[in-house]
Amino acid sequence: MGIDRILAEAGVAKMTLYNYFPSKVELTIAVLEERRELCANSLALFIQKYETPLERLHAVFMWYDRWFHSPQFTGCIFAAAAAEFHGSENSIIPIATSQKKDLTNLIKELLVPLAGKTIATQLGRDVVMLLDGAILAAHVAGRKNAAKEAWRVAQEIVRMELSTA
Repeated sequence: MGIDRILAEAGVAKMTLYNYFPSKVELTIAVLEERRELCANSLALFIQKYETPLERLHAVFMWYDRWFHSPQFTGCIFAAAAAEFHGSENSIIPIATSQKKDLTNLIKELLVPLAGKTIATQLGRDVVMLLDGAILAAHVAGRKNAAKEAWRVAQEIVRMELSTA
C-alpha cells in the first residue's frame, strides 16, 4: 500500500502522519501491534463460546475459516511485513515472531487438557504450522476452505498423538 492511499484512507495530511510516524517502519510497527491485539482478542472471544478443549481447538479453525471468507482477508500481515523488512529492519521480526509464539501458546494451552504439557507443546507448533499453510493456501492459491482442510489434518494428528500417549 502506498503512502497516498494510506493518507486518503486515514483522512490525514502527510505532515500529520509523519509527526506520529516518522518512518514506514514505525508505521508498520504500530499497525502490526494493533493488528496483533485485535486478532488475539477476537480469537479469544470466539473460542470462549465453546466448552471442551477439542471444541475450542476446532473454534480456532472456524475463526480462521471466517477470516478467509471475509473481504478483509489479504493473507498474513505479520509474514508479509517480516518478508518485506527482513534485511533492513529487525524491529519488525520480533513482532511477527511474538504473534506466532502467542498463537502457539494459545493452541498449546487448549491441548494441555487433552494431551499433557509435553505433547501439547509439540502439537501446538504443528497446529500453527497447519494454520500458516492454510493462510498461504487461502491467499495465494485461492483455497478459501483451507482452514476446514487444515482442521481435518489437525484432528488426525491430535488423534494419532493421543492414541500413542
